[in-house]
Amino acid sequence: MPPRPVPWYSRSATGSATLTVGVVGVLGAVLMAISTQQFESYGWTLFIFSPFVCGLAASVLYNLPKPADQRRLFRPALAVVTTLALVCTMLLLIASRIEGLICVAMAFPVGLVMALIGAGVGQLIVLALGTDSRRPLPVLAALVLVYPALQSYESRVAPPPPLHAVITRRVVQASPARVWAALVQPVHYPKRVGLLFRAGVAYPTRTALSITSTGQRELTVAYSGNAVAHLPLTRWVPARELQFRVPTTPAPMRELSPYPRIHAPHLHGYFRVRTGTFRLQPLPGGRTLLEARTVYQHSIGPRNYWQLWSDYLLDDMHTRVLTTIQQQAEHE
Repeated sequence: MPPRPVPWYSRSATGSATLTVGVVGVLGAVLMAISTQQFESYGWTLFIFSPFVCGLAASVLYNLPKPADQRRLFRPALAVVTTLALVCTMLLLIASRIEGLICVAMAFPVGLVMALIGAGVGQLIVLALGTDSRRPLPVLAALVLVYPALQSYESRVAPPPPLHAVITRRVVQASPARVWAALVQPVHYPKRVGLLFRAGVAYPTRTALSITSTGQRELTVAYSGNAVAHLPLTRWVPARELQFRVPTTPAPMRELSPYPRIHAPHLHGYFRVRTGTFRLQPLPGGRTLLEARTVYQHSIGPRNYWQLWSDYLLDDMHTRVLTTIQQQAEHE
């Protein structure tokens, strides 16, 4: 009986790696699409469990054609294959109009860490289950099959997102009265912004106070991308405090994508600003401590990781607004 031909992917490390990257890339894109498109959920299952499964799958599939004597606990090549598989997943999400480049880039660091952890766990499973490289396949299949149930459970039991405040302060070399005058007049902000804002994250371009036909004071804010928000004032203490509420939060960004429109549910309702406040505190020497405070909540997890991004971007916006008001107050 003639010997069975060796599959092409078993003949070289490159063939095995190529197959692994392709299969795991598709698997990861399918799992993430289940979370974002079917459940419209952006939590631990999506950002932690799915890349972990991808890493474990990369380890199992990469070792599948290898004899037992070629399997080792630490394989730098496996880390490279796992990283490329995650990159393949992200590219497929962009190509299929599920996500844009900005959010993919933000999610990649935490996804890569979890994928590498998953690859390490997969390598331990491969070594622990003996000489037959097919024995870890049922473990991988079980994780993939349990994924929709885990995502469904997380979607049903997720608690309401807590409120979180970002506060930025700046000392202005002007009296509270002069700072207040600069605050309540129409303000046009400089066009120079950071990289993420140039890439599509929304930021205010001008603000103006007005009074509606019913006598309600409101703050009109124009954003990059031509969005405009009318924000009713809830507190007005001249030279001391101005507070407004945000009935509807505009889309926080315009995703970079080769397509004019993509279906990314997280752009609508997952990041909500509740209130914004300017406070003025007199300081010795005729100076003023000017404070900007934004209270928001978001339904994206792990919250501590995504809060780093949102806090950074809001603080950057605060700094831009406060610097403009400071310059106008100090140069009047």
